[in-house]
Amino acid sequence: MSALLMSILQRFENHIVGELTDHERTTLRCSAAWFFLVLFGYYILRPIREQISTEYGIKNLSWLFYATLATMLIAIPTYSLLVSKFHRRKLVPSIYAFFCVALLFFWAAMSFVPKTAMIGGTPTLEWVARFLFIWISVYGLFIVSFFWSVVGDMLAPEQGRRLYGMIAGGGTAGGMIASLVATFMVDELGQENLLLIPVVLLVVGLLVYFRLEKAWESQQASAVALPSSSGKPTGGNPFAGFTAVFSSRYLFAICLYGLFLATCGTTIYFQQSEIVEAAFDTKEAKTKYFAMINFAVQVLTLVLQTAVVGRLMKRFGLGLTLAILPIAYICGITSLAIAPTLAVLAVISVTGRSAEYAIANPAREVLFTAVRREDRYKAKSFIDTIVRRSGDASVGTVYRLMRESWGIAMTTLSWCIIPIAIAWCFLAWFIGYENKRVIAELDDQVQADND
Repeated sequence: MSALLMSILQRFENHIVGELTDHERTTLRCSAAWFFLVLFGYYILRPIREQISTEYGIKNLSWLFYATLATMLIAIPTYSLLVSKFHRRKLVPSIYAFFCVALLFFWAAMSFVPKTAMIGGTPTLEWVARFLFIWISVYGLFIVSFFWSVVGDMLAPEQGRRLYGMIAGGGTAGGMIASLVATFMVDELGQENLLLIPVVLLVVGLLVYFRLEKAWESQQASAVALPSSSGKPTGGNPFAGFTAVFSSRYLFAICLYGLFLATCGTTIYFQQSEIVEAAFDTKEAKTKYFAMINFAVQVLTLVLQTAVVGRLMKRFGLGLTLAILPIAYICGITSLAIAPTLAVLAVISVTGRSAEYAIANPAREVLFTAVRREDRYKAKSFIDTIVRRSGDASVGTVYRLMRESWGIAMTTLSWCIIPIAIAWCFLAWFIGYENKRVIAELDDQVQADND
């Protein structure tokens, strides 16, 4: 029976990504399983963060975004320093251990701190919720970016184009199951006990990583030439990611892509906070709503990842693939400007996030397979975290001023975002052009070294 299942799985893999070497097949399966566990854990946490965001209003939510950015400004140089000093085999367990300890701390605080306890006139549990919002915001961006940095360390650009869609599909399946768990178990377990699930998943994910690393080392021991290094420390300084972005036209364009995404995405995020707060009365109802939205997102994302994104990148290139996300935002923001209702918001959330996770994200990860290894860790983490949260915080401040100080209507703000999304489309095309240029330069360099 197991042989039959493996044969079916192999035929499915060959149908989606084409013929695979034994090493590519092992890397694909281990990476997909690992990403399944990563997003399973994150999508248990995400509805909790979204519920917290609806409790504090636009003003306090804006400050939470700034606090998240401040945390990133400390965390990313620290992470870059670790990348410079430690081998990948030590780096992954260390980071995962830190995340597990942090989750256990929040679980203990939410479980055992008395509801009557106060800090500076504010309930202690309210402070815990604020810090949990910040931590989940950091964790969600970092854990995903870190995963792709490690996997990208093991694949060449051509391999990434073929495999990344299916690897991302493994993560989507994890997010889909997590959304169901959060929907149906939050009442039974309570929010605090949901935090224990990602702890277990991180431990299991670490075991899968060790299997992936073992397969990589076995391949290195063979006579086959490999596309990247052996996971050794990158060297350099902790701020190399920042300097690399501003010294490379290619990386700077990818950085701008992230800022455009933050501008459009954060605007809808704040509108979501207002609409959902008005629609539901209890935190459990809000958590369920967000969990159901997450489930719908994962279903559509899984379909797109397994049936569309690989073929899309191969046939039309990265430029057009990256442009699909801003096109989705143009359609969604226009709809929300016309009818700012919960039903329209739900449709926009599902389609926009599915386009991001299923199509744009795998394409963005392929972009980083064409850069230096140090940039793959440091510049990528800088773009995925600090740049993204800087955009979130800045847009959040502007949104709050326009809504609360200037009294601008929500629909008017939506119309203002549409020209930005149109410019974003042209930027996507430019990045696709730059990617071809960078790969051609790498090929020329390899050819010159061989000669």
